[in-house]
Amino acid sequence: MKRKWDTSEERYFGIGIYQPKTAENIGSLWRTAHIFNASFIFIIEEKYKKQSSDVLKVWSKIPLFQYKTLDAFLDSIPYSCKLVGVEMDAKAQAIKSYQHPPRAIYILGSEDNGLPHQLKQRCHDLVQLPGDHSLNVAVAGSITIFDRINKLE
Repeated sequence: MKRKWDTSEERYFGIGIYQPKTAENIGSLWRTAHIFNASFIFIIEEKYKKQSSDVLKVWSKIPLFQYKTLDAFLDSIPYSCKLVGVEMDAKAQAIKSYQHPPRAIYILGSEDNGLPHQLKQRCHDLVQLPGDHSLNVAVAGSITIFDRINKLE
């Protein structure tokens, strides 16, 4: 299915969480990703447990990839796809001025720990949402997706 804001077949994105704390966060992000036409979501170093609150049955509509290790995830990044870390970091660019790449994988860390240094080093870009405190990871991911689709329409 071609997305209404696509201008070429070369655009896609996925979004995921490194070491998510709760299945609820994964489920909430999965639902947003489905509604806003992400190609996939993923989690690293955690397993997802099906939730009864998944009334849309998003598990049947958009794939969830589960990586046992960070290295397994990094080895699977598609060719010509940028890894974009969403993180509170002095080196991060404000999302309001960020130009999203056509092919991107957005990665968020858990609220407690964020992204580890080694992962931030592997990101092509780091973006930061407004605010002085960490947001819930599913909320941060939803805002990132919303920013992307609004800028790429």
